[in-house]
Amino acid sequence: MGILTGKNIVITGASQGLGAVMARQLAEAGADLLLAARSADKLAEVARSVPAGTRVFTQPTDVTSAADREALIARARKELGPVDVFINNAGVEDLGVFAEQDPAVLQRIVETNLIAPMLLARAVLPEMLARGAGHLINIASLAGRTGMPFGAAYSGSKGGLAEWSISLAAEIRDSGVAVSVICPGFVDETGMFSRKGVAAPRSIGASHPADVARAVLKVLETRKVEVVVNPKPVRLLMALKALSPEAALAVGRRLGLVEFLRRISTHPPA
Repeated sequence: MGILTGKNIVITGASQGLGAVMARQLAEAGADLLLAARSADKLAEVARSVPAGTRVFTQPTDVTSAADREALIARARKELGPVDVFINNAGVEDLGVFAEQDPAVLQRIVETNLIAPMLLARAVLPEMLARGAGHLINIASLAGRTGMPFGAAYSGSKGGLAEWSISLAAEIRDSGVAVSVICPGFVDETGMFSRKGVAAPRSIGASHPADVARAVLKVLETRKVEVVVNPKPVRLLMALKALSPEAALAVGRRLGLVEFLRRISTHPPA
């Protein structure tokens, strides 16, 4: 039996990338799963890839749709019962010059990355609080903790997700329900950089999707509020940004990050 045997877990954005890797690792640990994403076909592929014997269900879901969110929660209650862990992983990435980005894209980024996780949490938290048990895990980004030029809307949405998570964790600290936020830096094999066929800058490095999945398992065990996933230390940069955004931006320039992001924002997909 795995360490998560008997636990019911819902994962959004589970049809590919980080969500698919999380699903497989959580299934290996014994969890029962409800996988949500917009693509029914891709969800079915992920469901077939989890270890045999896992109870796994899929629910096509656009997290920006109120009707889809309601249907997801109803399906979770029907198939799994009480939700022990809810993982807000669905996200939209888009790089570009902010003043030139389509307003509809900006709205989609914020609705997907910030508003939807808040509303999904609002739907599942009351039952968790009534039981005095449960765990909400939000997948944010290092970009939301340090800022990311040419990804201002993405950084803003993920920064909001991280700060909301930390605030909510403090608010319900003594309830028995945990809130954690995981902040990956650049991740190989998934996301916008993989789609563009560009390697992350050496000064920061890149993690593997399995590293992020292991961070999920870590917070389920430790109930830690925030975990940063990155192969090289970035806490000093985060601290510097809190003390002086100007100084942190200057360091980012010296490391070549700002120019890298400028170039990648106009780089066509591979």
